[in-house]
Amino acid sequence: MHRSKRAGLAVALGLIATTAVVAVPAQAHTTGRHDNCTNLNKTWPNGLGTRSAVDKTSGTRVTTFTRNTDAYWRAERHNGDLDRDNDRIACEKR
Repeated sequence: MHRSKRAGLAVALGLIATTAVVAVPAQAHTTGRHDNCTNLNKTWPNGLGTRSAVDKTSGTRVTTFTRNTDAYWRAERHNGDLDRDNDRIACEKR
């Protein structure tokens, strides 16, 4: 490769590396309501689940949660930790 082509390539690679270093990281999207169970329970005090959800428990089942399939999946997409036992009820309370 000719010396001037190598120099041009080195400059181009240097610009790419400089751009990557200068880039600002994107901030996490947050809506507030779905960030954690404390916030979710402010809107839905006994939890939020799909219409056909049944509480998984060894004791008394929770039946007082709000049944709203669209809102449940919106919350799960935002924060998958809201339904840790995977029973399709997020942040259920007795």
